[in-house]
Amino acid sequence: MAKKKSVQEQTAAESKSIGFDYQYYYFLFLMLQLESDQAVGYEAKDDVHIDKPDGKQIFFQLKHSIETKSDATIVNLTEKDEDIWKTISNWVKIINDEVANRTTLDMQIEFINKTDFHLITNKSESNENEFLKKITYFQKSQITVQQIKEYLLTISTPAPRKTASVVDTYIMLLIKQKPSWLKAFFSKLIVEHNKDDLIENIKVKIKEKNVKDTRIDDVFSSVDSHLRRMMYDNIKARKKIVITFEDYYKNFTRYFELGRNRKLPIRLETKKASIPVNAQTHISIRQLIDAEILSGMDDDFEETLVNIFTSKYELNNNLIKWIQDSDISEDDRKAFDKESLDRWVVIFKSVYSKMLRKLRTTPIDAIDPEELIELASKCYYKTLELQLTLDETELTTNMSNGQFYLLSDKPILGWYFDWKERYKP
Repeated sequence: MAKKKSVQEQTAAESKSIGFDYQYYYFLFLMLQLESDQAVGYEAKDDVHIDKPDGKQIFFQLKHSIETKSDATIVNLTEKDEDIWKTISNWVKIINDEVANRTTLDMQIEFINKTDFHLITNKSESNENEFLKKITYFQKSQITVQQIKEYLLTISTPAPRKTASVVDTYIMLLIKQKPSWLKAFFSKLIVEHNKDDLIENIKVKIKEKNVKDTRIDDVFSSVDSHLRRMMYDNIKARKKIVITFEDYYKNFTRYFELGRNRKLPIRLETKKASIPVNAQTHISIRQLIDAEILSGMDDDFEETLVNIFTSKYELNNNLIKWIQDSDISEDDRKAFDKESLDRWVVIFKSVYSKMLRKLRTTPIDAIDPEELIELASKCYYKTLELQLTLDETELTTNMSNGQFYLLSDKPILGWYFDWKERYKP
């Protein structure tokens, strides 16, 4: 006997949420396969549907289950499974919809003939599902409509002193249809089992568009995010969610181009970095405090620290990911450090050219400390104006700044004229 569920279990959000996600990701999966002059809709004509240029259409009903068997596999789709019969009941009502003016048998059959009806489920296929077996036999011309009707009448007739179940009423609604109606419908009915790895299937479709393996997740995230925003905007504006091939091409092509592009995928931090407990022991921070560019007395001291550490982590995390994904090599990283250092040297020599001449005749201890601080500050801010490029990819200002903070941490560059004596181990 099946275990009864508590009220909380019956109303839990998990199964409902995954059902919505299942429908959404199947919609995304179909969108990636759109052909010219086709359109895909979400909860417009059915859970999901496709319109073809010749006037034909495909209806998709999505049914996801989290119920499992003792071996932890998903349950089978059984002969009297409510997922089958509620779906078919809905299709019967759509086909015979009086509001849509399908009031005659000819109109109803005309609608069926231009429509394919697909039930998509993550449930497993069962050898004991006689209904689906008979549909297969019928589509191979091995049995008749009448034989299917007789079978359906048998399984939907309640035992003596028993009342009809909800599923029985769904089956009886189907049985009431005319033989020609049933013949047309059974010819167009398709059930697809074990459809559970939708996200992986989506990523396969992305890969088929010549996107590198290392960029697939980035393209998926971008397409997913943009589609959800489009759907939200449509719902908010009370518009139907129907995406034509032209809509798809216009709104999503750029994400696949970025996936195929040689430019590095820049992943920006979504959160500000927290300030480390030992922040002021970092050489980059000590250099800035000693040059009085930073001071704990400033109102924005902590905010500036957050920005500095955010830019450091943002660049460092991207560098690590690019190397892991083989987008760049360790040699590329070293060349990037050298180029950054070379550009800093030009600024450093320019800022300190006059000081260098003075130090030929005057010891540094005799130089006014205020003058040294002023020049250090000038060197720092001119360096932060540099826009760096790595492997043909122009980095953001924050990431460029992050590179100089990372290098001043090592330290292989600084802002004071005598930074080596001050900070080198």
